[in-house]
Amino acid sequence: MKNKNIIPITEARKKIFSIAEEVQKPNTHYTLTERGKPKMVIVSVEEFEALIASKGKGFLVADKNHDTYAAQRNEILPKVFIIRDESRIVYLSDQDQNSRFKEEGLVKAQLYIALIEKYKYPLHLIEFGRYVKVGGEESKRYIEADILVNDGRGNVRMIFEVGVFSDYDDNVDRVVSDLFEMASAVAWSKKPEFMVYYSRCFKNNSTAYEKILTIDCLKFNTFTAWKKAGRPSTSMMPNFY
Repeated sequence: MKNKNIIPITEARKKIFSIAEEVQKPNTHYTLTERGKPKMVIVSVEEFEALIASKGKGFLVADKNHDTYAAQRNEILPKVFIIRDESRIVYLSDQDQNSRFKEEGLVKAQLYIALIEKYKYPLHLIEFGRYVKVGGEESKRYIEADILVNDGRGNVRMIFEVGVFSDYDDNVDRVVSDLFEMASAVAWSKKPEFMVYYSRCFKNNSTAYEKILTIDCLKFNTFTAWKKAGRPSTSMMPNFY
């Protein structure tokens, strides 16, 4: 891919349709950045299928491989792709041990995979990494929702935020406050049902440990109201149905 275009993700949101046309040109792709760091790459379906066909020592989709999902759906994966190298996605290399950004990205990818494989959430209703404008019409503040689950009618049903396992407890108030702000912002005709703060880690290279904080969004409108009620939550992942 020769024609490399690098633009901020906020700019890409405004130009998504023109970008979709541009990447149809041979050897063209877009790299989207957040705060100067590469966030994702947009390529055409044809280019992506070519990458899949030549996977070998290249890339795999999600935590297993593309054949699993393709066989289930009889089509190429839509919309969102998690691409990794052939090492297990749950482990960090030595050089990445101190990278909170990298670790959080891995947790996010693992949650995405778990929602599809373990909890059977419909793939086409899961939205990965949407920036939500919070604070009212005049606000210029955005919060990134790590994962949104929609209901098929344009309403957000669940909001997920992830965190680094070692920092999870220290950040509960900040993350839950952000979740309430996002829930309010996306509740155009219907409130989200659940908000989830999630993390996981692997110990002894095999045993997975999870932290799940699920809040019933229908019972509370604000972070303050939730705190006054005694911070009610569960450690169970919401069922989709």
